[in-house]
Order: sequence, then structure tokens, then C-alpha cells
Amino acid sequence: MSNYALLVGNGINNLADGNSWFDVLQSLGQKYGITIDTNNKPFPLAYEEIYFNILKTQYSNRTENTIKHFIADKIQTITSNDIHHQIMALDCPNIMTTNYDLAFETCLPVLAEIKNNGIIKEQKYNVFRHHLIHDKRIWHVHGAINIANSITLGYEHYSGYLQAMRNYTATGSSYSKEAFKDLKPLIRRLSAPGDEFSWIDNFFRRNVYIFGLTLDFVEIDLWWLLTYRERCRLLKKSDKEITNQIVYYLPAGLAENEKSTAKIALLESVGVTVNMQFGQNFKRSKDDEKDYYVAVIADIRQAEK
Repeated sequence: MSNYALLVGNGINNLADGNSWFDVLQSLGQKYGITIDTNNKPFPLAYEEIYFNILKTQYSNRTENTIKHFIADKIQTITSNDIHHQIMALDCPNIMTTNYDLAFETCLPVLAEIKNNGIIKEQKYNVFRHHLIHDKRIWHVHGAINIANSITLGYEHYSGYLQAMRNYTATGSSYSKEAFKDLKPLIRRLSAPGDEFSWIDNFFRRNVYIFGLTLDFVEIDLWWLLTYRERCRLLKKSDKEITNQIVYYLPAGLAENEKSTAKIALLESVGVTVNMQFGQNFKRSKDDEKDYYVAVIADIRQAEK
């Protein structure tokens, strides 16, 4: 098994119509009789707007967990496609995804119930949560539909999650689990390769390839992680030199607009390599999008031979 990791976003789900997160938000509004224009609004704040409006209606007794269960049921309709299968066929032990669905898990025969294999059994956050499918660990960094409360939505959830991430990575965490008491922060454990508990370890220990992920600036957890890693690398704050590569794939057809230009500059400033070799015709058709992901997967396979 090769020693690298992937971070995959919702782009691969968008090969089928109706699978964007804004489609899910629209369905949530329809469920509770709320009309919200989600265009040009950051996803976490669009969710907060819908949630607050629900609290002002006849459904004000609905808990947020009830709302998340509705979202989980909606997302359950997302199934694996050919790109999911090609990703799972890679010789890669760590597959991280911002997606809540279990499409990756269903690509391989599941021998037992899909359950959280994290050393800490989180109920809300996702620092340690993962599913072990054969020899692959699937890390749902923003939660998964089989534990609806883990689905990361809204700034309140993002902020609490970011605090948990920072504790694990930068300041150290204490848990009741005996083996985890007074755990040193990750940045002080890089010289001990066996002490891996979280998806965050991948960003400091091995090459990471990111694709199908818009990486909007509202993804404060991921942008914090990238900036903190680069601070540690440049200022030599870790107990071991940080030498792994992080590669972000951006379709060539999307690379020249103003928003992408700003993102490229910021990614490069935090030590990320931006690959724009593929996807000149991206967004022209679903077939072109699929061809782009096939090319990216082939490039990763070649790079990690």
C-alpha cells in the first residue's frame, strides 16, 4: 500500500444532477415552507439563515438534530459512481472527503456494519472519526450521514470543530481515555510515526492530493490547517522537518477567472502546489467533467508509483 492520502470534495458527486449542497438546502427550505435565496451566499451562512427562519415558524420546536436527520436522509440518495470506484481502486490507504454520503464505503463489499473506528468516539466533531473498509480508512472530515449530528453545518459547528482541530494539532488535548490522557499536540509528535489518530496527521506526514473540492474561503477549518502547517514548516515549530507535498488540482478551464487567480495565489503562499494540467473543457458537459477526474486519478497513480 502506497503512503499518500487524498482529499476529495463534492465535485465527483456533481456528475449526477441534484447532488450539490445547495440542492440539499433548497430541499430543506421546501420541507419547512421557507423560501430562501441561497445564490451568492456562503454555504455555512446560507444554512444558518434557513435554520434561524425555521426557529421563527410553526416548526420552532424542531431541534437542530432533527433538521440534520432530514439532511442525512436527503443525502442518502447519493450513490457511488465510476469515479468513486476508480478512487477506491487506487493503492491509497487514507481517503479523506468533505462529503457526508457513504458512496466510497459502498464501492467495496462491506463485511460488517459501517461504524466509527476512531480512537475517541466523537458524537459531534470529526477529528478522529473514520470508517475502516478493508485496508482503507475513509475519513469524513465534515461528518457522515450515519451519525447525523456529526454533519458540519453552520458557523457555530465549524467554530467548535476548528477549536477541536487546533487542540489536537497545536496545543494538546486531554481525554478520559487512559491511552489519550495529556496527549502532546501533533506538531510535537511528528518524530513518532506510530502515533497517528486523526485525518489531520496526513497533512503533516505524507503527500496529500486534493481534487473535486472548491475549497471556498469559508472552509475555515481547512484553510486554518493549511496556514498553520506552513507556519510550522517555515518557522520550524515542529519536532521534525515538514517535507510532504500537498497538491491541489484545479481544472484548467476554471483557472483564469478572478476568483481562481486569488485562490491560486493564496494556495501557493501556504505551500500548496496547484496543478492545472487537466480539464480545459471542464463544465462544458458531464462527460468532460468525468474525463477530468479520470485524468487526475491517472496522474496521482503515476506520481505515487
